[in-house]
Parts: sequence; structure tokens; C-alpha cells
Amino acid sequence: MSVITPAIEVSHLTFGRNNDILLDDFSFTVNPGEYVAVIGPNGGGKTTLLRLLLGLQKPISGTIKIFGLPVSSSYALRRIGYIPQRGGLIDPQFPATAEEVVCAGRTSLLGWFDRFGKDDEDLVQKAFEMMDITHLRHRVIASLSGGERQRVLLARALAQDPGLLILDEPVDGLDPSSREDFYASLKRINKAGTAILFVTHDVHRISTEADSAICLRHELVCHGTKSCMISGKELQNMRHGSHKELVAHHGV
Repeated sequence: MSVITPAIEVSHLTFGRNNDILLDDFSFTVNPGEYVAVIGPNGGGKTTLLRLLLGLQKPISGTIKIFGLPVSSSYALRRIGYIPQRGGLIDPQFPATAEEVVCAGRTSLLGWFDRFGKDDEDLVQKAFEMMDITHLRHRVIASLSGGERQRVLLARALAQDPGLLILDEPVDGLDPSSREDFYASLKRINKAGTAILFVTHDVHRISTEADSAICLRHELVCHGTKSCMISGKELQNMRHGSHKELVAHHGV
């Protein structure tokens, strides 16, 4: 029987700042192909966890592995596609076409003497097709709606051919129709085998999308002995509970 290497493996992670412990000795695993939400109140540790997973901050103790490699490994980070909140506040006046933005997902991985080749072109084309934005290919970013820009940025991440997508509240600020299009795109990507870690404050909506959820609340982590990894029937029940009930039970 083959052993599955987790997309994310976090073990006994502790992180603090200014003598305050923000994340305290917790562990969790995300397997290849899983769709996991990270939920919790503002200040509960969601952004801190994300920065740790991206190697932007270092924990006090504990380990983080991406597909079996330390997060400090450049190869591990190449396996991650990242979508920041509101596109990282990208300047809509930036004089680039959608094609140039998506191609940047490949060129960022090339070495100093590597050239953009046929394999790179094929992955860019596949990303455009998966996001159904081929018709936007030659449009400049300034001419796109917020939803279209987010789909272009998701295509840029897909062009990296990642095994894992990490998204930081990517639908924040989008209109309802654009949100639905974005969620539908994520479903297609996930069904194709890419693991997804989706940071969000929208508990009720993500419960219809994700397979499970990790709940962070300040120094408490809902996982393992600390509390719970919400999954299965409990995740489905989150759709029907009132906000007050969710706060009382999960602290979100």
C-alpha cells in the first residue's frame, strides 16, 4: 500500500509576537485533492497561519511541510499557487494584458538562463481554458471587472501548475454573480486534483463548498486535542445553524 504524502503537514506549530502567543502547539494535515476552509474571527490567527504556510514568517517551534518538503524549500514553495485578498490590491491601471499577467505565473519560476518554452505555453493555455477566460486574453487589466481580474489572477496561479492553492478571502468585494463564478471555478480546479486551502470569514457560504474546515480563534485552534477539525456532517450542519449558535459552538 502506497503512503500518501500530505499537501500540507503542520506539526506542533507555535507562533508568537511581542510576547503574545498567537498560535499554540497545533497540528493538522491537508491531503492531496482536499478542499479545506480556514475560518475564525478577525485576529484569530488566519492570516498568521497563511503567512507561515507561505514561508513569510517562521514559527517559534514546530514544523511545516509542503508535499513532504520543509516550507523553507524553494521547490516546496513552487508547488503552491497563492491568491491574495483582492488580488493583493493590484493596480487596475497597470499596463498589462491578461495574457501577460498569466504568463507571469510561468516566468516567475524560470531560472536566469531559462527560456519560455512550449511546455510553458501549454500550461498558460490550459489555465486560460480552465478559467474560461480565453476571450479576455488580450484585454488590459484596467478594462476588466473585479471578478474578471480575480479569475485572471487564479489563472496566473494555475499556470504555475501547483499541487496546492492557498486563497486569502479571494471573493471579498466581488458582486454575487462574480462570487458564484469564482466558486464554480474552484470546484473545477479541485475536481481536477488540486488541493485547496481557502481562508474566509464567510462560514455559511464556505460550508457548501469545502470538505472540512479548520477553526482558529485567537490562541485556540479547533483541531485535535485543542478542539476540532470540522468535517462531514458537522460541516454540513453549519449551513443551517444561526450565527449566534455558530459563535457559541465554534467561536467564529
